[in-house]
Amino acid sequence: MKNFRRLAAVLAACFFLTGALAAGEVKNVIWIIGDGMGPEAMGLFMQGVRYAGLEEYAGRVSNLEKMMNSGEWGLFFNNTHDTVVTDSAASATQMATGRFSRPEFIGIDYNSQPAETFLELARKQGKSIGIITDTYVADATPAGFTAHAQNRNQKMKIARQLIAFAPEVVMGGGLKYFTTGENKKLLRQAKKKGYRVAKNKKELAAVKSGNVLGLFAEESLPMSLEMDEYPAIPSLTEQTQKAVELLSKNENGFVLVVEAGKIDWAGHANDAGAWFHEMKALDELLGYVNAYADKNGETLVYLNADHDTGLGTFTYRHLGKDKAMKKTAQGEVLYGGDVDYASFETFRQFDKQKKSLYNLEMELKKMPAEKLTPQYLQKRLSEAMGFEVDMTQFENLSDVSGLFKQLNESRGIVWASVNHSSLPILSVAYGPDADEFTGVYHNTDILPRMKNVLGWSEK
Repeated sequence: MKNFRRLAAVLAACFFLTGALAAGEVKNVIWIIGDGMGPEAMGLFMQGVRYAGLEEYAGRVSNLEKMMNSGEWGLFFNNTHDTVVTDSAASATQMATGRFSRPEFIGIDYNSQPAETFLELARKQGKSIGIITDTYVADATPAGFTAHAQNRNQKMKIARQLIAFAPEVVMGGGLKYFTTGENKKLLRQAKKKGYRVAKNKKELAAVKSGNVLGLFAEESLPMSLEMDEYPAIPSLTEQTQKAVELLSKNENGFVLVVEAGKIDWAGHANDAGAWFHEMKALDELLGYVNAYADKNGETLVYLNADHDTGLGTFTYRHLGKDKAMKKTAQGEVLYGGDVDYASFETFRQFDKQKKSLYNLEMELKKMPAEKLTPQYLQKRLSEAMGFEVDMTQFENLSDVSGLFKQLNESRGIVWASVNHSSLPILSVAYGPDADEFTGVYHNTDILPRMKNVLGWSEK
C-alpha cells in the first residue's frame, strides 16, 4: 500500500509538471522590429537616458534598459544566402520564413520559391494576426511577413496581396497604394472584406471590434520628432494599444508584428537627434507592451532589428589650440590640452531637436542659392535643433550637406556610413520562454524558436 501511494504521488507529480509545461506555452507574441537598430543605437539611447538628466526619464532608466535587465539577450547574424550585408526585404523574409533569401526579395527564398511566413502559420493555428508600421504598410519589413514578390518595389502588388491575406489588423502609412493607379479600388475591396478603414485617431478610436485597416498618411508617417505637427495621427504605441485590444478577443491568442521603421531612416540620414527621438518612440512602445505582458502572463515580447544602419557613435577629437581655447572659455571640460571627449550636453541637445535634418536639407536644397545667407541658415538650423547653433565654427556654408556633417563633427558624432552594415544584431526576449532566444544564432533561426515557444513544433 505504501509503495502504491509513492507511485501515485510520483505519477501525480509527473502529471502536474506536464500540465505546467503545457500551460506555460506562449499564447501571444508581440514581435517588435526596430528597423536599422544596431547595438550602437540601443547603447547610445540608454546611455543618454542614464546620464543626461532628461525630464521624461526622472528615474534615469529607459524601458529598453529595464527590458534588457529582466529579459534574455541573444546575438544574431543576418546575412542572406549569398551576401554579407542585407536589406530590409531579405532580412524580414528570412525572419518571417526561416529560409535564406536574397536582397529585395519579399516572402520568397533564394530559389525564388514562395515561403510560408510566421503570420500565415499563425493563422493556420487559429490565432488572430496583425501588422503595424510607422512607415507604410507595403514597405519591405511588413511585406516580408504578409506578401510574396520578386522585388520590394512592387508595392501595388504587395498592397493587393495584403488585402487578400487580410490580417485582422493592418496599420501604418501608405494610403496612396490603396487609392491610386491599378489599386484605385483597393480600399473599396478592403471594406467589402470586412475592414473598418481608419485614417486618423478619432476613426481608430471608434473601432471596437472586427478588422481594421488604419492608413494614417499617404506615404510614411512623420518622423517622431515632428509628430506634434500632426495631432490626428496615432503614435506607434497608440496603434499597438488598439491592435492588442482587438486581437486579444480571440481565445486562441494572437501574433502581432510591429515595426519601428524610421530608426533606419534617421541612420541613413546620419541624423543623431532624429535617431534618438525614434528610439524614444520605440521606448514608449516597450513600456506599454512589457506592462501588457506582465499583466497577461501568456505573452512573449520579442525585440530585435533587421539590420544596422549607419554605424553612428561618439568619438573623441583633437581640436587644435584655437578651438580648444574657445571651448575652455565657454566652460567645457577638455583633456590632454586639446582633446574633446564629447559632452553629455549633446544628449540634451538631441532631446531638444524639433525637425529632421534630412527634411531640412531637402527644403534648403530647393531654395535659390541667393537666399541661403549665413543669417538664414543660422535661423533655420537653430529652429530645427531647438537651440542656438554657433555657425562661426563652420566653413563653406553654401554646402548644406557639408554643413550638417560639420555639425556632427563639432559634437563628436561620427558615422561610418549612410548605408546598412553587417554588424551582428541584438535581440531581447521578455516573458514566458524568453530563454529560447539566448545565444548566438542567425535570423533564419528565429522562426523555429518562435514555433517552439508557441507549441507548434514537436518538443
